[in-house]
Order: sequence, then structure tokens, then C-alpha cells
Amino acid sequence: MEGMYESRKVRLTTFWEERRVIFICFLIGFAQFQYGYDSAAVSGFQSMAGFLRIFGYPDPTSQIGYQITTKVQRLIQSLMNLGGLTAALGCYALGPRASRRVGLWIACAIGIIAISIQIGPTTIGALYAGRFLLGISNGFFLTFSVTYMSEIAPAHLRGSVVGLVTFHTTLGALIGILIENYTSEELERKSYQIPLAVMYPIPVLMSLLLLALPDTPRYYISRGQHNAAISSIQKTRGISDMNRILAEIADIQNAWDTEVELHKEARLMDMFTGPDLRRTMITFGCSIGQTATGVPFLAGYSVYFYVQAKIGSPFVWVMVGLAIALTGNLGAFPAMRFFGRRPLLLVCSVISALTMFGMGVAHDEGTSFAPKTGKVLVALSIAFTWVYGFGQGPVLWAITSETPSQRLRSQTVGIANGLNFVFGWLCSFCTPYFLNPTALNWGAKYGYIWGGSNLVLAIWIFFFIPETKGRSLEQLDELFEKRVPTWKFPSYETRHHIVDADNVFENRTVGGTPYHTENGNEKSAHASTSEYV
Repeated sequence: MEGMYESRKVRLTTFWEERRVIFICFLIGFAQFQYGYDSAAVSGFQSMAGFLRIFGYPDPTSQIGYQITTKVQRLIQSLMNLGGLTAALGCYALGPRASRRVGLWIACAIGIIAISIQIGPTTIGALYAGRFLLGISNGFFLTFSVTYMSEIAPAHLRGSVVGLVTFHTTLGALIGILIENYTSEELERKSYQIPLAVMYPIPVLMSLLLLALPDTPRYYISRGQHNAAISSIQKTRGISDMNRILAEIADIQNAWDTEVELHKEARLMDMFTGPDLRRTMITFGCSIGQTATGVPFLAGYSVYFYVQAKIGSPFVWVMVGLAIALTGNLGAFPAMRFFGRRPLLLVCSVISALTMFGMGVAHDEGTSFAPKTGKVLVALSIAFTWVYGFGQGPVLWAITSETPSQRLRSQTVGIANGLNFVFGWLCSFCTPYFLNPTALNWGAKYGYIWGGSNLVLAIWIFFFIPETKGRSLEQLDELFEKRVPTWKFPSYETRHHIVDADNVFENRTVGGTPYHTENGNEKSAHASTSEYV
């Protein structure tokens, strides 16, 4: 086949050999820590007397002596999602050539401002403003962290390292609940000020980390900075073999040139025409799927839900659940490498549906909020969180980040995250009506809705999600450009071949044009890559 190399058989690099890029992605993944921490913190605030004394109202019938209105519940959650949508529009405005590092720096700066506003004033308007700005910060973090991770990771580890975002989200939630467990009994403002202040280290340390890291090689190629792209691969991957580096650079350049030639400029409508339409719908669907799992319900209202269900020590039980969920997150790291995306996502979606339906059945069959029913609800919510962290969360994030075309990736992921925030806002807006005793007071029956949405998600996955495991971003560009059917993705042989392996390249030619050397280093502006076995 023209443009291919001859090479000896090669092997996938191991976790240890790629330890540098895994460690970098682990650190970048802390961008998601803020999102998880904040979700848990706000969930706890709704059941903390110190917070409700200022932003709620006295209620002698409540376990803690205070209650919160559905209006305040809706706004402190939904304004954060509205901020995320605003961030998505900002990501699109920055364009396909936006620096991933600059996007993360923007998130850090806005995050520090948002935290300060929530800690200082005591007016409800200031609280709302802080929530909105924190949503913008989270939106930039979500978009640019997963884009950065997906673009520096080797193909066979991309799903695993991008899946780390779920681990960091759960870890953030666990730390948030842990801190609130020790401040929840305090009646003064510091009961919620301390948890908020703990968020400061994330944007501060992330800003410092980015000073030492390069941008992604794909970003540098889009800017025509080939030497910077080479340096980026060397710094993030620790690769010294110039043959491997040049082959990867050539493949990225080839894919970029092809896309630029086919689509001279990246415009909004490009996402909805030709093969990009399919990629956009998959990306949007996976991002919305994060909300469809029901995780915003348990992440944002778990403590409040347990308090209303009269489950003893709600903060402790949420901590136990999150600690167990972390084992699922850790298991996802090897699972994403050794199992396909489709089966992992399908099985976990069906199990999540069953756990959500189980909550509704437990409520209907048992005495309302009896001790036995409470234990069942806790067990099912823990099971759901574990399954989500093992399969749905990391896989959906991986597909969201790797499916868009190279020239539209940051824009598509940004708008996809915006849609996720829109549906998250809808969930945050409606959930208080279902749970609050002054409204519908459904309690655990709310699980029926999320059980159904998980089944719909599983059906959509079966028909529309192709298997992307082990494919480079350039290979995915080719597969979608050729409109390969969903079920043929695993077996289709592409022109692009993966170079993320320990190998030696020989007889390097591209359409009859060999590499040439300059100052002892082999170079090529346009090349395909070695055959990969």
C-alpha cells in the first residue's frame, strides 16, 4: 500500500514505559477535582445549619432545624451549569487553534475569583454570582483538560488516561464530603467557608504546573510549529528515538493537512455537514450521556437525599460510598486498555439502570424511609456510583474527547460540554421539585426516571457508538472520513498506522519520497507511519 513503511513487528508500550505521560495526565486530571469537590460541597451545604442559617429558613420539623427553598436549591446548582454553558461558547469563540494551556489558565483565574466571591459576601446575589463564575471555570477545565490529555496520550492508553477524570471527580467529591463532615455541626459561617477555601489549591497549583508543561503536539502542528511539536512529544512522553518522534509528527501533519484541504476553515456549520456530522452527534450524545446516567442527581443531592430519607449519619454514608467508588475508578484504568469501549459501556449502562430501578422498587415495596429501606437505598446508590466510575464515566469521557476531528476538537468538545451543562442544569432545576418535602416529595421513586434514561443510553450505544479502542486520532479521522459503519470499526484496515510503540523504522518512504536529514535529524513534512502489529 502506497505511503506505508516496512518494519519489524512491534509491541505496545507498557504503563511503566509511558509513566511520564501517565503522571502528567494524572496531574492535569486534577482540573476535574474542582468539579467533583464543588458538587459534593454544594450537596452538603443544603444540609448544613451554618449555611442554611444565612441562605435558608428555620424549620422546627427538620432534623437540623433549618430548611432550604426549592428556588435557592435550583439556582445554586443550575447557575453553575449555566456558567458551564457560557464557558462552552467561550471555547468555541477561541477557535480550533486555541492553546490548551491558555484555556486551563483561564479556568484557574476565574476559579479563584469565584471561590473568593462565595467566601466573602453574605448576600444571596453574591452567592449566585459565585456559582455562575465557578461554572465558567469548570467548563474551561472540563474542555481543555480532556483535550490536552487525549492529545498527548498514546493511542493504546488514551482511554485509560482520559478516564482518570472520573477518578479525580470522585476523589474531589470524597474530600469535599470528608471536610464537611467535620464542619457540618458548626452554626457559624466558617462551616461552609472552610470547605470553599479548600478549593483554592487546585487553580493555584494548576497554574504553576502549566508553566512547566508544553502544549500538545497537535496544537503546535496546527500553528505550524514543528520544532515545538517535537519538543512537546519529548517532554510529555520521554521518547528519545527521533525516528518514532518524526513518524508521529508526520502522521499528525498528514492528518491536519488533509482536514485543512477538505475544509479550508473551521466553521460552526462544519460540525453538522459531511462525516463531521456523525462525529458531532456521537460526541454530543456521549456528553449528554453523562447526565443521562443520573450521576448529577446523586452527586449534587446525595446528602440532602439521605437527610430527607432519615438515614443516620448521611455525611458518613456518602463518604463510604465515594471511597468504594474510588476502587471502581482505579479499576477503570486497566479496564479501558484491555476491554473494548462498547461492551464496557453497554454492560455498565444496563447495570446502572437496574440499580436506579431498584431504588424506586425499594421505596414502593418498603415502609417509606424505614431503616431497612434506608439500607437498601444506600447499598444501591453505592453500587451505582461504583459502576459509573468503572465504566460509564471514563468511557463516555474518552469517546467525547477522541471522536471529534482534529481541526474541530476543542470547539466540538466545548459545545458538547455545554450541552452536558444544559442537561445538568435541567436536572438541577427539576430535582428539588421531586425530592423537596414541600413539592412532589418523590424520594427514591425518582430512580425510575434515571433507570429509564440509562436503558435509552444503552440502546443508543448499541446502534451508534463505534469501537475506538486502540485507534490513533489520525486513524479515527480516516475511519470517519471514509464513513465506515459502526460494526466495522474494529476490523477495518486504515492507511494510517500507529507509531506509539517500541519499534525500529526501516525503508521509510512516503509515496516514493524518503525522509531527508537536516543536521543529523530525519525530517519530513508529509509522511505516513509504520505498519503496526
